[in-house]
Amino acid sequence: MKISQISKISKDTGLSPEKLAVYFQVSNMTLRRWLKKGGTVRVPAQYDTNLYQGILTMVKDGVIDKDHECVKEAYEFSQSLFANNSFMMMDLQATQFEQSGGNEDGLMDLCLRLGQRDDSLTYVQNNETTLQGLQNKSPSIREKVMTLWNVLKDGDLQKTSKYVAVGAMYYLVFPFDFIPDSVPGVGLLDDYAILSIAVDHYLRFKNLKG
Repeated sequence: MKISQISKISKDTGLSPEKLAVYFQVSNMTLRRWLKKGGTVRVPAQYDTNLYQGILTMVKDGVIDKDHECVKEAYEFSQSLFANNSFMMMDLQATQFEQSGGNEDGLMDLCLRLGQRDDSLTYVQNNETTLQGLQNKSPSIREKVMTLWNVLKDGDLQKTSKYVAVGAMYYLVFPFDFIPDSVPGVGLLDDYAILSIAVDHYLRFKNLKG
């Protein structure tokens, strides 16, 4: 991010350097030193995460307009960061998802990979409270999660047949998403897409089985 962008954010929001420093999680001295340089000088890259997450927090607090030019940049950075963190924590390679993640087969593969992990089912069960909180945010998500819970309780299905359900809910409660849940308006889109594909899979599976 450029210092000129920080100056613009201060001007557009009316926030003082002291308040901006709190959002950006840097010291007042550091922020004032940047602002004195001005122009198109770039802020050191190691501060990018704090700056962009600070901007998204401003959107959440209603301090900055969601259509502000810096918000889009912050969203794109955060999406990339969270995706990379997700792959590292899930033991997946980003290239694997990039090659097939834009379609249903790619997301199904992701669910299978997550569901096959030894700790996945236990992780999902231990985070039932988190799942309940997410269900309260969206009735459509609530319905799909309930469907997948029923899959896990289905005594007619073998363990291997439940991997997709486990993987989808694992992704839902995992702390790092491809799209952070805090991003206004779109934060649950990736969760919804993965849940939808998992539920559709079992609807087709049941029909075929019947």
